[in-house]
Amino acid sequence: MDKKRTLHAIGNAHIDPVWLWRWPEGLETIRATFRSALDRMKEYGDFVFTCSSSAFYSMLDAVEPEMVDEIRIRVQEGRWELVGGWWVEPDVNVPCGESLVRQGLYGQRYLQDRFGKRARIGYNPDTFGHPSTLPQILRSLGLTRYVFMRPGTHEKELPGHIFRWMAPDGSEVLTLRIARSYATWPEDIGEHVRACAAEAPAYVRDYAVFYGVGNHGGGPTKTNIESLHATGEVEPGFGVKLSSLAEFFARVEEEMQAGASVPVVCDELQHHARGCYSAHSGVKEGNSRTERLLMMAERMAVMAKFTCGLPAPSEELAEAWQALLFSQFHDILAGTSLPEAYEDARDAHGFASHIASRALHAALQKLAGQADTRGDGEAILLFNTLPWAVRMPVEIERGPAGVRASDGQAVATQVVQSSVTTKQRRTCVVAELPPMGFRVFYGTAQADPPSEPAGELSAADGVLQNAWHNLKLSSTTGLPDELYDRRSSAQLLRQPGMRLAVMHDPSDTWSHGVPAFRDEVGEFRMSGGPVIEESGPVRVSLRTHMVFGDSAAIHRLRLYRDLPVIDGKLSITWLERQKALKLCIPTSICDAEVAYEVPYGSITRPQDGEEHPGQHWADMSGGVQAAGSVVPCGLALLTESQYGYDAMDGELRVTLLRSPVYAHHDPTQLEAGVAYRYMDQGEHVIRYRLVPHLGTWRDADIPRRAAEFLTPALWVKEYAHSGPLGAEFSFLEVLPANVVAMVCKTAEDGDGFVVRAVETHGELTEATFAVKPLGIQWTAMLTPYKIATFRIRPGLSPQVREVNALEEPTA
Repeated sequence: MDKKRTLHAIGNAHIDPVWLWRWPEGLETIRATFRSALDRMKEYGDFVFTCSSSAFYSMLDAVEPEMVDEIRIRVQEGRWELVGGWWVEPDVNVPCGESLVRQGLYGQRYLQDRFGKRARIGYNPDTFGHPSTLPQILRSLGLTRYVFMRPGTHEKELPGHIFRWMAPDGSEVLTLRIARSYATWPEDIGEHVRACAAEAPAYVRDYAVFYGVGNHGGGPTKTNIESLHATGEVEPGFGVKLSSLAEFFARVEEEMQAGASVPVVCDELQHHARGCYSAHSGVKEGNSRTERLLMMAERMAVMAKFTCGLPAPSEELAEAWQALLFSQFHDILAGTSLPEAYEDARDAHGFASHIASRALHAALQKLAGQADTRGDGEAILLFNTLPWAVRMPVEIERGPAGVRASDGQAVATQVVQSSVTTKQRRTCVVAELPPMGFRVFYGTAQADPPSEPAGELSAADGVLQNAWHNLKLSSTTGLPDELYDRRSSAQLLRQPGMRLAVMHDPSDTWSHGVPAFRDEVGEFRMSGGPVIEESGPVRVSLRTHMVFGDSAAIHRLRLYRDLPVIDGKLSITWLERQKALKLCIPTSICDAEVAYEVPYGSITRPQDGEEHPGQHWADMSGGVQAAGSVVPCGLALLTESQYGYDAMDGELRVTLLRSPVYAHHDPTQLEAGVAYRYMDQGEHVIRYRLVPHLGTWRDADIPRRAAEFLTPALWVKEYAHSGPLGAEFSFLEVLPANVVAMVCKTAEDGDGFVVRAVETHGELTEATFAVKPLGIQWTAMLTPYKIATFRIRPGLSPQVREVNALEEPTA
């Protein structure tokens, strides 16, 4: 190796637009920091400034567009480096995969429109952890390099600070881990430079040192720059120059082309601050709900536009997405900001959800108006917004006593508790619905016996049973202590059965330095016996009341006649402080593989008892002793907005609530006598679903089952009329079951629409896509774990073309 080595000094301003301050103060910080950086450029001809987050420029554009014009000139000169390409630096474990795509879609489009160029370098230095699927998402957005800092060297061992990070699909990005910190203060710049040089990998010549005041902005100072100018050669043999990340990565890539061996990392980049995935359940619930609403609205808006001619509110939905994306900033979504920040996040979620809800229901009403609703009884259209056929429960407020399908067959109905206290009927049915479409049903004054044979379904004192499962509740905890799977003849739970366990948790908001929550101090115990709340032809339900300390919970457990799933619902009044609440599921599954959903993918992790981030499903698959042999089977846990899991010795656990002090940051000590505000105090409603299955999670198509749990069927009552769409209609179908397509949206330039799907099982798959009303069908060979995006332009040639996440043709 050439002995001449270069330490590229990267002048940057890490700006938290929200943390211990609200976003208006963040905007003032952006204004002041960018003004300072522009002034330094006038004073130092070699100074280059690096900053991320398209939202910062967009916010600035609203108040000082002339400053953005000035920045544009420096961008064209190459002295103001655009990095990141995302709307903000978000948490990247909690948002769904599509949210991460939209971070780049809207971020890169803004940069292109305002500055005439895009970012090439992904940039999340302060984000707390990074999923293994991220390289593929970055590449799809035109980002071929990546910069991060957390986890640090004390938290994650890597072969070096420069490596090729490879996703499960084979996509890779050249990645830099920042040594020490992205921030400096004037008095320690020399020591900081030497420390970074000492951590430089030996297999390439160049490395980077970041300088500039961080967190609350500030940027590089005059003292920073002049200190670097005065720095000579730094041990071990480095020269220092003011530089850019683009220049640094270009030098490393040149060395790689010349034969330098840069190691490959095929792993997630975790863990830092594990408590973040359970801190502030409210912001996580709001984020999850808004993500789902936006994607449902987009799918139905496309369906209504291309079948009924209803204009899609694309600009409004993009604005809603951007409000959600800003609220995914890592210190907001991770739950680490001051309390007032969550009032702002709540408002942003409400704004985005209202836009999505308005678009969704406009599309549903337009489609209902084009259906054929003539028939005997009140017409009720049930919509499935997912592009595969489903069987799912639906509750209809002010519903009929009986229901018939459009073919005249009676459907089992059951009156369940209404949302109101007046004598108003709420009707529950389990309906079979076509892919991304609707089916017309008719309400009748009397409930007819269903035409299909009644399945087994019963509720007794502490026992629920259907054709698939037998459940018995513990007389102590009020939760199941027996789960007998009738297909495998296996008892899936081991004693003491499921529990709501309370953990001592004195850690700060982030849980710095805490690998696991396992210091158990008690559990919720049943108060009084179980109550049979529902018992009918559709479902049965047991209700139990439980208490711990000053807290109380109502748990509802449901079985359906026609669905092989177990639904749980917890209504908790949580008044504990510096404690965490876990739902514990001890299984009898041996040699289990534990898999977790991550953004646009999944990962298998060891049963080490440590807290890991996961998304809406976790699964334990292996074997259970049954009838003298080992039966391959498993148990999947589906959740709505819980993101912290652990597993050990066959027990799967999910963290439901945590109650640290807001924004408490170690090593600050809490003071006696201060009335601090603690998180998650008050009422919470948490839904979960258990899916016992034969074989592995792949055999049970758990990614689709999770999507169904998160995406309820929707209903519209409609007056009688003829309509060109008929009594049953399907717009888009995607096959086979290991291909999950949650995205069908209008194209960004308004020409056609976009479908995005992901292969979930790790199998080479021929996927089939059919837009039947438009006469469009195509197949695509999806490599394992591939995220595939297609642009459909009806009536043009070609009608279907594969594109990247920026909706541009792929090579």
